[in-house]
Amino acid sequence: MRIAIAQMSTSAGDFEGTSRRMAELSESAAKKGVDLLVFPAPALCGITPVPYVDREGFLLDLAECLLDLVDRLACPCLVPVLTEVDGVPLPEAMLIADGSIVPVRLTAYLEAVAASDGAERPESQPLPEMEFAGARLGVAFTYDDLDDYDEYQYDVDVIVFLSGYGFATDDVSSAMGSSLTEGRFLGDAEATGAWIVGASAVGSYDAQVFCGSSFVLAPWGELAAQAPSFEEDLLVCDVDASAEGPLSDPLTPEVFDAPLMTWGALTRGLADACSLMGSDEACLVVDGTLGSSLVAALATDALGPTRVRALVASSGDDAADGVSERLVRALRIPGDRVERLDLSGEKDHDAALDLAQARLAALARRTGAVALGSSDKTGLALGPVRPLSAARVSPLADLYRSDVVALAHLRNTISPAIPAAAFSSLGVPEVPGLESMPSDEVRLEFVDLVLSSYLEWELPVSDIVAERGREEAVCAIVGRLRALEPVRARPGLAISVTSKTLVEATGPLGLAWADRVRADEERSRVEEAARALSVGEDEPARAEGPARGDGAPHDRDVRDLLGYLRDFSQGGGFTPSGPQAGEGGGRHGSQGGSPQPLWEGPFSEN
Repeated sequence: MRIAIAQMSTSAGDFEGTSRRMAELSESAAKKGVDLLVFPAPALCGITPVPYVDREGFLLDLAECLLDLVDRLACPCLVPVLTEVDGVPLPEAMLIADGSIVPVRLTAYLEAVAASDGAERPESQPLPEMEFAGARLGVAFTYDDLDDYDEYQYDVDVIVFLSGYGFATDDVSSAMGSSLTEGRFLGDAEATGAWIVGASAVGSYDAQVFCGSSFVLAPWGELAAQAPSFEEDLLVCDVDASAEGPLSDPLTPEVFDAPLMTWGALTRGLADACSLMGSDEACLVVDGTLGSSLVAALATDALGPTRVRALVASSGDDAADGVSERLVRALRIPGDRVERLDLSGEKDHDAALDLAQARLAALARRTGAVALGSSDKTGLALGPVRPLSAARVSPLADLYRSDVVALAHLRNTISPAIPAAAFSSLGVPEVPGLESMPSDEVRLEFVDLVLSSYLEWELPVSDIVAERGREEAVCAIVGRLRALEPVRARPGLAISVTSKTLVEATGPLGLAWADRVRADEERSRVEEAARALSVGEDEPARAEGPARGDGAPHDRDVRDLLGYLRDFSQGGGFTPSGPQAGEGGGRHGSQGGSPQPLWEGPFSEN
């Protein structure tokens, strides 16, 4: 079986443009004798369902697009689509071959219903398992699906993994082929005894960035093929379901470099964000801090120095002002794109920051450049609150401050643009209970490990204290995180590089209750309490939507396909296959283990 992956960058919902490119890629694949061409999960629909009010029109146009692809595709193709169930995204894949469209997830479900003689619905969501081109083919949409192909002993030779996960620093496997040595896929191949075909997109969808690096992995763990990171590619590979290895010419998996992958995701995300906002230029305040220095370097790498405008704010601090001047020269930002703002006479520090933001807003308005902010996740989580911000994009807003330090060191290995003096003040949040730690760097690393444990890994404070100690500091960090939720600034678009942003982690506003560290004896009673509070598993059926008029499409194929998509979107017997509430791991699901920061801190997993 010759399989191909169309690693491509698209605009979600651009049905006409994307279908045209799909047809062109299928012609190239057909010339290479490809039996199945796989498109990435977000290619047509993106990763976020459209609002309910737009769903009817979206599904109509999606149905027309799929039917058009039946006639235009030159070889069999697997085309993913996306709907939702109860607000949870639910992916599907359409196998388009021989003039027909087969929804692989629905087909698996209907086969399971038929096998049960229609007596009752299957207890769990069955996974695709079908014959194709001489092989047993499975399709996985999530990490949980990959687990199920192993645990439930599906008889498949090839598993196509349609990744809907953008890159996240706390999920190594989201880097796809670039992280095989540290990710999960080698284990998946060994556990299932199947070829793993990992298909990923390139570029930004919503606020997430997909890194590409699609791959084909043999059941015995050898890498058969891999596409580059952050580049479009048509990857073609022969898969022999009867082979037992070894491969005649295997590839050597690359060593995973988390900071380098993060830098690539941020530069691609920033360029895409500016393009989305209708500009190819960016502007920012350069004030001598490490955050502003890193954003300036990021912008020049993403857009080029001739498309970056710097507003150099001088405070009268010779060290900070020197950092700013040396930085803009090292980054080769042209002199006519550098403006200066003298704030040395302003005694109120916060007022000086506000004035700089007002001037940045005026610069952006005058030039059409996208204003950038330098707030990071640690600063936004723990304050102090800076309500005035002109930023339309904040590239570091989903990046912990320790990661900012790590990326600044990485950028200086490429070229030493960020002056050493910028690292002199890390801006460690003032937290009681950390006074005995030996340095600012160690204190900052502890703060960020607590935040990531609580936010991304969803560990209660009792578990964090049991693992990290320092009860006073842990409770103070989590308490301040929650206390600032009502007043936390939202500094423009944040490029998502973790599996849970601060916005996604926001709890109920006005909640007076706060967790505390609990003894093991108290925690052992949680199951008993949960049973006492349970209200049963059966839920009332969802109310049907409003009756539809006569404006439905007249073509029967369109009606049939639209009906399937609508039923799929409204439930239709399906349940989301993603993680249940409380399982941890953010939008990527529960991965287990401990947070894996970019920085190499002094805290072991013990």
